[in-house]
Amino acid sequence: MTLQKEHPASQRLKARQSTLSPHMVRVGERIWQAVNWDESNVAMIVGDDGLILVDAGMRPSVTEEIRASFRNISPLPIRAIIYTHGHGDHTGGSPSFVTDGEDVQVWARSNFGAEAVLFEAAGLLPQFAARGGRQSGAGLPAERRSGTGLSSLSSQMSSGITFNGKIGSVPPTHFLGEESRELTLCGVRMELRAAPSETADALCVWLPDDGALFVGDALYRSFPNVYPVRGMPCRDVPTWIATLDMLRGYNAEALLVGHTDPWLGRDAVRQALTNYHDALEHVFRETVAGMNRGLGPDELVRTVKLPEHLVSLDELGEYYGNVAWTVRALYAAYWGWFDGNPRLLLTEFGPSEEAARMLELAGGEEELFRRAESALQNGDTGWALRLVDHLLALQPEHSGYRRFKADALDAMSDEMLTTTGRNYARTVAMELRKGGE
Repeated sequence: MTLQKEHPASQRLKARQSTLSPHMVRVGERIWQAVNWDESNVAMIVGDDGLILVDAGMRPSVTEEIRASFRNISPLPIRAIIYTHGHGDHTGGSPSFVTDGEDVQVWARSNFGAEAVLFEAAGLLPQFAARGGRQSGAGLPAERRSGTGLSSLSSQMSSGITFNGKIGSVPPTHFLGEESRELTLCGVRMELRAAPSETADALCVWLPDDGALFVGDALYRSFPNVYPVRGMPCRDVPTWIATLDMLRGYNAEALLVGHTDPWLGRDAVRQALTNYHDALEHVFRETVAGMNRGLGPDELVRTVKLPEHLVSLDELGEYYGNVAWTVRALYAAYWGWFDGNPRLLLTEFGPSEEAARMLELAGGEEELFRRAESALQNGDTGWALRLVDHLLALQPEHSGYRRFKADALDAMSDEMLTTTGRNYARTVAMELRKGGE
């Protein structure tokens, strides 16, 4: 029996994950960053009479270890924590760094946690949690859970609610309400500046005396996550592009990011920001150009690609963000659900009615399933999934069809580089198998 070769996407993701070991990086004379220890990095700045942290990780069980490592570097008390944005993977570990009796300033933007407001107001948090759990692979066995491609940990978040930094975190005590503010903490001069990018509540921290710029998730070593499959409106891409341009203006010597290693050296920093900026701008401009030619989303995802000099960069690999998902999200953000084809203005039949007609065209249920099996055997996974979805629309509890779709989803996930897509597909496959038992 010939063993099936591992798909190149799976090989590439394994290679990436193998590079993401936890380690401490000394960025400057008084700056360290704990990289890959937790789901996000934690940076420490040693001031005259205390420590300042930028972000706080996610899991107290892990951030306790980070605190101990920081203690080996400096015994000074923690005086301040600065949240670069409201995601729980940057704030959830904060209780480890704020103990009883310590007077710790916690800084954030005045719109801290803005991303969760929409879901809270609409009453969508339960579904947000369910989809977030699928995206992270929270319910999968460890061996089936894809790492994020951005940290050493395979994500174990219990739900999408974890992304709301207001839950389980030490709340901010000080807020940046204006565009920027200069202040001095523990004798360290710094500027806090609004830096909307992956989130609307993002800020950056600039240390002029050190040439160090802390940018949270404004960039990391992956194509940006413009549309998370857990669900949310498209992130503001033109604003994100403008923020990256603004960050280049600092001409920083060190660029500390929320995930993966910092970039060190002025040339390396500028090149990283330029590559990220150009990749995002290219996808945006090409998508808009295609929309102006009348192309719909299904056509656009086949034509909008990164240029060769960018697609070959591993730091822009689609480990966490995905170019095609970005294109679809941009289309929906500007045009909504209607792609210009007037057929879509009709509401004559739903999935079950369409499925019944497909069965008739295919020559019956057995023939449609035979064609789905043939498609999967020939590696045409997407078509196999489309066909079996017609069968499930008519018989949603059919155990054989559920198992087949689960097998097809597993095959699809093996061919994907983007970790959240892999986790989502594998989780749904697991749910289909359990439901058919």
